[in-house]
Amino acid sequence: MKIGPMATTALGWHLQGEKRRAQTLATLRSSPFDRVRMAACATRCTLDELEERVAELAAIGVTAELVLLRPDDGVADVGAAARYVAEVVPRLAAHPNVWWSLSDDPSGIPGLSEHDWVRLAHLVAEEDFGHHPLSITTGPDSPLLWRHGFTHGSVTAPRPRDAWVRTREHHKPVLMDMCGYEGDADDPWHSLPPEEVVSSAWDGAMRRRYVTHGEMYADDDGLTWSRNGGTLVGAAVPRLALLRQVLGGTPDEARYRDRDAPMLEVPGEFYLEFCGDHRFPQREYEVPAGRYEVEVIDTWQLTVTPCGVQEGPTVTVPLPGTVGQAIRLRRCP
Repeated sequence: MKIGPMATTALGWHLQGEKRRAQTLATLRSSPFDRVRMAACATRCTLDELEERVAELAAIGVTAELVLLRPDDGVADVGAAARYVAEVVPRLAAHPNVWWSLSDDPSGIPGLSEHDWVRLAHLVAEEDFGHHPLSITTGPDSPLLWRHGFTHGSVTAPRPRDAWVRTREHHKPVLMDMCGYEGDADDPWHSLPPEEVVSSAWDGAMRRRYVTHGEMYADDDGLTWSRNGGTLVGAAVPRLALLRQVLGGTPDEARYRDRDAPMLEVPGEFYLEFCGDHRFPQREYEVPAGRYEVEVIDTWQLTVTPCGVQEGPTVTVPLPGTVGQAIRLRRCP
């Protein structure tokens, strides 16, 4: 399964009035995000309305990742959950721009056991003739992540490294649905500075643990992007646009390399390392013989600085000694 590089959370954007929905679509159209996590809302949204919103997202090239069951939906037992899944999934399965998230908080629905969640996953697969991706959000140690029926893992963890360390032995794609949102709310998970959000996104991308974006600044109406849609005002988004641009030029076959800073590499061809909070004065790379184009990327200042061409087998890259630096080496033709 190919994982899209960048998603955002706007759980209830589709439940807002026409003006705010239009703002949300315009914001997404000009954003780096190609997928939006949104609640299917069993008790607050008709299927006709949900289909209309999914079609609107398709028109701007955005995938709807539909969270089917949430604690505030009022679904308390497996029978009611199964009836809802059997109603929603076949209707939405015809839309190519759909992913499924069975729940973003399965522990918040205590009436459903692990066995029930697995049963529901199989029901989604049975009802989904479009064979769309399916996950359930849990901690990285949950056995649900690896149960048959889920195409990929969706985890909550404070840092991408936590998720990688605890899921690296499993041969299944893993996304980070929550490691904190940019904002100024009372909840510590919703009050991260933009620098930390950008750093986590880069770190996660190097580890192939892509981090879903969220933003929790309240507007004049007391509404936030990640709950209600609208407009994005945070400082992280333009920096995430640079990350998406860089990822777009990264070979699909690049794999994570575990050293003191996370790196993606195609040995002898391509290297992309994110230094994160380290203030290295320089970095050295032992590479196969050849000529390599060297660039230093300042992930916060939004600069890509060419540093010339160097000959292997040792490439030495001087750095400014500030946080948030990335280095890209590409073999010259």
